[in-house]
Amino acid sequence: MPKFTARRICVVRLSALGDTIHALALVNGLRHGYPDAHISWVLQPLPYELVKHQTDVDEFVVFNPRGGVREWCRLTSFLRANPFDLAVFPQVSAKAGLIGMLIKAPVKLGFDLARSRELNWLVTNHRIPPHPPQHVQDQFFEFLDYLDVNQTEAEWNIRFTPEELQWRERFFAELGRPAVAFVVASSNPRKDWSPRGYARVMDYVDAQLGMCPLIVGGPSRRERQVADDIVRASRCMPRVALEKPVRHTLLQLSGSRVVVSPDTGPLHSAVALNVPTIGLYGYSNPRRCGPYRRFQDLLIDKYTDPNDNGHIERKTRKHRMERIEPGEVIGKIELALDRYVSVLN
Repeated sequence: MPKFTARRICVVRLSALGDTIHALALVNGLRHGYPDAHISWVLQPLPYELVKHQTDVDEFVVFNPRGGVREWCRLTSFLRANPFDLAVFPQVSAKAGLIGMLIKAPVKLGFDLARSRELNWLVTNHRIPPHPPQHVQDQFFEFLDYLDVNQTEAEWNIRFTPEELQWRERFFAELGRPAVAFVVASSNPRKDWSPRGYARVMDYVDAQLGMCPLIVGGPSRRERQVADDIVRASRCMPRVALEKPVRHTLLQLSGSRVVVSPDTGPLHSAVALNVPTIGLYGYSNPRRCGPYRRFQDLLIDKYTDPNDNGHIERKTRKHRMERIEPGEVIGKIELALDRYVSVLN
């Protein structure tokens, strides 16, 4: 039995695509523990696009901070008119704190004092116990542990509509051959691998494996610039498919045989979709934010030193991505094709 009786639950996790994937597993866990509850999720527009078809969420409350005072007034009116029994805050930010002040709920559950930033601890009246640093997904599951909800493994269950599946079928039919998807840019350039490295790997995928190198992600100026640099450095002609909306990126990832990505939202999406994913890590700690419990043998880890004691920390390490060699990535692609693709497809 869960610790608290709750017929109406509100989850506040606003942004960051990777953490939206982590929050999705948390929400699905809440559904297991509270099968009859009405679950609302407050989030921003782009994360909403990622999860909008999830059936375990009864109501998405989409909040756009760029909407200014009018948007805050709209959200305030909704929260005043809709009290909850339980509010869960797997986010520590000023915006999440302000929203927490507006929510009416006898139980407001947040992080412990050590992990609560920007005075979020003032908003909550119940807190998960202190815990040594661990993977972000496991940190989210600490909320389920506190609520006495038994969840033994992560369940994402990302849903696609029939129309989306038809779009995916047409997209990959036009490629004419199986694809290896490459996510070539993250929100932080220090997390990214070199365009020349990607170009060498894509040339191998095209010429030696007979597969289509597919560049996926968003259509931002920087992502397009990185893609252009890769194309100029390549002998082959990679297919550049930097798409908007984000649902198209999800569909591209889900239809690819293998995904290669640095630490960014699409990597966690690919893992959640159970697509063999090669994680490129050097700047950030893969024990904290790497592929969660899947495809560990495909991980390229230049962050961890031989003498590291296994302690998980948020510390980043500059210039480590440069240590990744194209041959290592090629080897992992061949391993993924040999070990996973024949089993998963």
